[in-house]
Amino acid sequence: MDISPAQLELGKYQLEVKGSTYDLINTIELKIEGNVIGSGIIKNSGESEDLGYNYYFTGKYTMKDDVISVFQESYFQTASPSKLFDSREMLILVMAGSESSDFIIKSNYTELHLICPSNSLCVDQPIYKKVE
Repeated sequence: MDISPAQLELGKYQLEVKGSTYDLINTIELKIEGNVIGSGIIKNSGESEDLGYNYYFTGKYTMKDDVISVFQESYFQTASPSKLFDSREMLILVMAGSESSDFIIKSNYTELHLICPSNSLCVDQPIYKKVE
């Protein structure tokens, strides 16, 4: 079965942020019909068991040339700023609207590179690697 160019970007991309106590696994999953799901899962450093969600979002994405724009329509996070993670059911809705992030697709559709917004100071350019 041949994959059309429009389907090449579909799949799950992850960015791991390693910490001294916890690791954060950020995921962006691009689905058919322009749907997107994103999440941040917390794990103990160096371990594989999920402790819980730091955040979760749903939305839409568009693609033009080699740039993907992700629009977060519903964004959920832990109920308390002092709580690092919780079960997905316990996260609260903190944004309903449309906040966007742009990514450049690189390495034959296996990487998403965050484009730093013009009103931000970005030290590192996060790279999400395709895992599925």
